[in-house]
Amino acid sequence: MNAAPREHPEPVDRFAPGTGSDVSALLGAPIERVVERAGPGLEALLLAGSHATGEAVWVEREGRAVTLSDLDLYAVMRDEPSAAAARARAAASPLASPLERRAWGLSAPIEVAWVTLAGLARMPARPATVELSRSARVVAGDAGLQARLPRWEPGAISAEERLLLLENRAFELLWARLSHQRELPQAQHAVLKTALDLAAVRTLAVGELPRAAAARAARARELGSPPGTPAWLEGAWARLPAVWEEAVAWRAPGTRAARDVSEAVHAGAWRTVVRAWCVAWWAEALAAGRPGGPASESREPREPWASACALAARGSLARRVRRSLAFAARQGETPGLGERLRRARRGTPALRIHGSATVLLLAAAQSPRSPQSSEAPGAAAPGALPAGALHALRRLGITAADSFTRAALDVVRAWDRQLQSGERTEELG
Repeated sequence: MNAAPREHPEPVDRFAPGTGSDVSALLGAPIERVVERAGPGLEALLLAGSHATGEAVWVEREGRAVTLSDLDLYAVMRDEPSAAAARARAAASPLASPLERRAWGLSAPIEVAWVTLAGLARMPARPATVELSRSARVVAGDAGLQARLPRWEPGAISAEERLLLLENRAFELLWARLSHQRELPQAQHAVLKTALDLAAVRTLAVGELPRAAAARAARARELGSPPGTPAWLEGAWARLPAVWEEAVAWRAPGTRAARDVSEAVHAGAWRTVVRAWCVAWWAEALAAGRPGGPASESREPREPWASACALAARGSLARRVRRSLAFAARQGETPGLGERLRRARRGTPALRIHGSATVLLLAAAQSPRSPQSSEAPGAAAPGALPAGALHALRRLGITAADSFTRAALDVVRAWDRQLQSGERTEELG
């Protein structure tokens, strides 16, 4: 996989002093739609994420530019009633149809947070909020609002937020596995995006979050493998720097990513990042005190299932019950109240979905490259799920499937339609 130099429609690298340019006209249509949906209560619309920093990924399709990066926007509303009304409108109907998004050159979701300045100030420190105060750009409304944003520091990001970042990236990897035959460049983008977020998690463990992707990868390389890696994942982190190099080239300002990604390159990167994800997850689980004592060093690959279930059930039982009672799917059908309460001791609805994704990645990490591989003794053959993984998935209650692919589809659908906007699984059926 290579990155071929071409004219780029995005801003130049905004991490360098004195650089930056107007937002690409290619993003004008979705921005106008969000402004329209916000209504008169909008104070300012902020562009965040990779489109704000100049690290968004674009490809050419049929002679036109298409972005593979999510479009992250914060609609800062005048007051909470205005924000609540905008959220209600967003929940009632999609911001744009799949056809419109394709016409706008978007091959990834539009993510809009409807907030107030006071609401932002109450948010915990997260990678997204740290980056918001660093690099967000006002694309509509009061240009002075960016200077009034709360400032968050990387050192304030909690272990829980690191774990949530990891868990959310698990769905990117599962989605990439399900969609690579239909949309290979987008699937590869999800893998490389996750690889860079593993670098972010590694630096956050020491209270740092370098601004640019290349700097994060370089710092994570210096820090080395997270502590406490079990024997069955030995060496997995060491393969990640090569993927970081590809990920940095993939999104370098001034280029458009080449489309000629091969299935073999993608499959290798996917496996490398999945196993490195499990290393990072294991370190966070150890930090949370979940794997438990000397058993965490065992070579037995079935042990992670109990830890995945334990992390899904984190928080008090009262909290799990409250969250289960109040849960409502963002899109589609909400699981029944009886089902939610019956499963509450296993975790909140959201964390049971997260735990299910974790179980599937742990199973994928143990699956050998070939029937002759000895990389994970006792692992299931590709496509099958180990008995321990199946037992954990039944406990979590998100899928009853027996195969990896079927279970991954159930779990990604649950994540996208219950916790997200529903855009990622429109094409999966």
